[in-house]
Amino acid sequence: MAHLVALNAVWEMLEQCAPGFTRRASQHYWIVSYQGRSYRTLPLGAHGRRQNPDIETGHVRALIRHLQISRTCAEQYLDLT
Repeated sequence: MAHLVALNAVWEMLEQCAPGFTRRASQHYWIVSYQGRSYRTLPLGAHGRRQNPDIETGHVRALIRHLQISRTCAEQYLDLT
């Protein structure tokens, strides 16, 4: 089973590790931008209430790599194993 992390925890990590990032919801995904790069496939979450859905850590690790965020910083806020 995949390891999951709450979306609100991802936003908190981005506030600390990628100050000035922006996010915008599209039909199925969040589009997260930081320093001229955009990660366009962070899931909105399962259908229904999407207040604070769980996101698979694989998506979060890919977001960190693509936006070139310090993994050391991110791991202070999220369990990425």
